Amino acid sequence: MEQRAMSHIEIKVLNAIRNRANFEKPLKAQTLRSEFDLNKRELEEVIENLRVIFKHPIVAKKVQPSGYYLPRNDKERNAGLAPYKQQILTSQRNLTTVVSVDLNEYWRLDHE
Repeated sequence: MEQRAMSHIEIKVLNAIRNRANFEKPLKAQTLRSEFDLNKRELEEVIENLRVIFKHPIVAKKVQPSGYYLPRNDKERNAGLAPYKQQILTSQRNLTTVVSVDLNEYWRLDHE
C-alpha cells in the first residue's frame, strides 16, 4: 500500500486518543464524532486508516467504559481485540451456514 501523509483529521483523532484515552478511560466514539464533526462512518474510516495505513494499534473496548484507546501491553491489546475476534467468528459461522445450504433442496422443501 502506498504511504501518504496523515490528513488533518487523522492527526487530530490520533492525538485525541493518544493524549486523552487509556484502557481504564477510553475515548468514546460519540465524543470524537462530536468534537471533530464526523459521522459514524467517517470516524470508522479515520480509525481504520490510522490502523492499516499508519500502523497505530488503536483498539476499542465494547464494555463500559467503552471507547477507543492505544494499548500499553498485551493484556490491554487482547481486551481491545476480543470484540473483533468474536465478530470474525460470528461472520465465519454465518458464512459457512449460508454457503452450506443446498438452495435447490431449500426451495423444493419450502414449496411442498
